[in-house]
Amino acid sequence: MKYMKDPSKYEELQHQGETLEQLLQSTEYAEQDKQGALIEYLNLLNSERAAELGVTFSERLMERVASALEVHPTADLAVDLLYACLLVQQFHSMQFDAWRAHPAIESCRSALQLLELDGKWSDVLRFCQDTADMYGEISWWPEALYYAKRAYAAMKELIGKGITVLENGELLDLRDAAFTVCSNAIQTAEGIDDTLSEMLQADLGAEDLAVVIQEVQDSRDETVIDPVELTPEYLDIRYELEEKIDDALDHERGYYDFCKEYWLAKRMILRNDYGIRWQSPAQLNPTMEFH
Repeated sequence: MKYMKDPSKYEELQHQGETLEQLLQSTEYAEQDKQGALIEYLNLLNSERAAELGVTFSERLMERVASALEVHPTADLAVDLLYACLLVQQFHSMQFDAWRAHPAIESCRSALQLLELDGKWSDVLRFCQDTADMYGEISWWPEALYYAKRAYAAMKELIGKGITVLENGELLDLRDAAFTVCSNAIQTAEGIDDTLSEMLQADLGAEDLAVVIQEVQDSRDETVIDPVELTPEYLDIRYELEEKIDDALDHERGYYDFCKEYWLAKRMILRNDYGIRWQSPAQLNPTMEFH
């Protein structure tokens, strides 16, 4: 409720969501009517920035679809599950705790694999692109790379079938997908390793790949981060760490100069709870300003 434009509308929106859930589970309405009502409600949540309600609604939607998918493992239900997962990501991002979408994403791996086996490449592409972007926004680079590579593979399949434009008008260019892959790869401990380089070169050719890598290097953020963030010890505790930081900051995020309090809490928790010494971007980049 804290991020809503008008908190007084919370109960009204909550009631609308409960009514919509009943409608979605009813057999008395056409699927087209259900989809229209769902889109209208989601647009309303977005316009009011009702992130908390959006998270709750989309998580319950995921639970229902996941249960149905377990009984009837169809591509249509798998698409619905990935769509619901994207909603979970969207609303968590809206309330500045996108890392909390990680368990929901992990639960969708089998559904994603089902769609890949069924050749639903445009659905795979959308989910993997958006998920890679979300992980990139929170600097979870191994996960961002994982989904960027799956998006690349989906785009390659579509282009191989002669599809160069999606229904939403998106133009497909494998070099763009390679740029995203390389942009995430250079943030990981392994970087652009030989295996990745050979795969991309086989698709793009040595000259185009060299251009992509140069573009990645030219656009790279110059902010220095503590290399401890690339170690397995750090990567293994990220979710738990974020939960502890969130508790330490009383679940307040996104305000001006928030990063400074976040980094202070992070440094103390890493040192006291995990024995990890970590330096903040402000310490490692003394000439830069952060807010």
